[in-house]
Amino acid sequence: MEISFVKLSPTQNVTVLATSPVPRTEQPAAAAKLLAYDGVGGEQAGFLEKPAHSAARARLQMMGGEFCGNAAMSLGAYLARQDGLADGASEEYLLEVSGAEGLVPCRVERRGDAFAGTVRMPLPTGIGRAKLPCDAGEIELARVDLPGITHLVAPMDGLSREEIQRRICQWNGEIRADALGVLRWDEAAGRMEPIVYVPETDSAVWERGCGSGTAALGAYLARRAGRTFQSAVRQPGGEIVVRAELDGEVFRELTITGEVRITAEGTAFV
Repeated sequence: MEISFVKLSPTQNVTVLATSPVPRTEQPAAAAKLLAYDGVGGEQAGFLEKPAHSAARARLQMMGGEFCGNAAMSLGAYLARQDGLADGASEEYLLEVSGAEGLVPCRVERRGDAFAGTVRMPLPTGIGRAKLPCDAGEIELARVDLPGITHLVAPMDGLSREEIQRRICQWNGEIRADALGVLRWDEAAGRMEPIVYVPETDSAVWERGCGSGTAALGAYLARRAGRTFQSAVRQPGGEIVVRAELDGEVFRELTITGEVRITAEGTAFV
């Protein structure tokens, strides 16, 4: 199979978007081949499809049907380049994205060779706690449910990367999320290390930057503080800014802002 693709780097969360049609049933296998060492390479893959909603510019179907803010931001950057967006100009795109109900707005600004993207994220469907088995017996972690993905917030000094990598599949067997992220969070340094497990492809990847994880963390910190929260969250690939607007107990808006670079485009043989 020949697949046209574009490869993008949103905060180094390297994303491969297939721009030619791939049947939904073949997408998980195609994603594995695209992301392989001897393929295009990357952390995640998505597939462009024809949108159902007349107001949507494009539809993004992620490799496991999950929602991904960084991939949505990447699609916005790709569309801006296709439209020939001028340096310093901005445009807002309405996107259909797997795992999200309704349309996802994405505002893109051209900044030389890069694009600054702001995605209005789906609001949390729940924020609570999860008790899970661990090597020490049991651990209780903050849990944030977003449409299409659930994230757990783990103190940096509470669980090792090795144990999280080993247990994340087991934990998702109990949580049964479309996709499960675990965010190792160092609050004093404002730094997190995210890993995302996608059951559909049975893949767990330590990401250089995680958009939905940043949004989930911002929502958790806003709810904990009882007020609107905005901050840059440091990650291995750079910073993503999150704003979680809280009105009493109700979230009004949740956005992430990051930088996207387009690094390659061509044809993959998978």
